[in-house]
Amino acid sequence: MNSFSKYQEIQIMTADRVRIVIMLCEGVVRFNKCARKAIEDKNVNARTNFINRSLAIISELSNALNMEEGGEIAGNLARLYDFATEQLMRANLRNNPAPLEVVNRIMTELKAGWEAIATDRAAQPGKEAQPRVLANGL
Repeated sequence: MNSFSKYQEIQIMTADRVRIVIMLCEGVVRFNKCARKAIEDKNVNARTNFINRSLAIISELSNALNMEEGGEIAGNLARLYDFATEQLMRANLRNNPAPLEVVNRIMTELKAGWEAIATDRAAQPGKEAQPRVLANGL
């Protein structure tokens, strides 16, 4: 394992759940940028690999939803994750980078929301999690 991989592993092991969701959103955007480059380079194997990585992350985010406690927000996130999955499959099947950009915009917006939650939590330690936080089981 190289130094960067060790650093990433330590970062994940010490992060709180909100930070992990933020990192997962960043991962989708990063993999989609790599997939876009692979499309430009006409590298089908790399494109498929990077899109599959994004799909795996979105699947994990979706599986982590707490539909009982997350209420309407969890339902909305589930629909967003489903839409993102459809867009990623469309990008892969049609070798088209446009759906990747759609997913990147969604993930960037979600990341900003989770960052706001992290900032709010940091400013008010000990505060109970709001229902909006429970949408991803956090």
